[in-house]
Amino acid sequence: MTITVKLTKQGNSTGVRLPKEVLERAGLNRGDEVTLEVTGGRVTLVKSEAPYSAAMSAYEECRTRYSKTLEDLAK
Repeated sequence: MTITVKLTKQGNSTGVRLPKEVLERAGLNRGDEVTLEVTGGRVTLVKSEAPYSAAMSAYEECRTRYSKTLEDLAK
């Protein structure tokens, strides 16, 4: 499914409206918490789940704390 939508101003932020059909197909509802990931110019939106959110938080902390080590290991 591909749908084009516009980014809109919402207060001091920018928002995007998700059509009802998109929410239904993604299994999302108003008020759900979602996680955004930005990689290679793409934004991925995923329904947050407690274990996933905890794992991502731990990853972000380790990535920040051990960035030099991870960079060296990648060589």
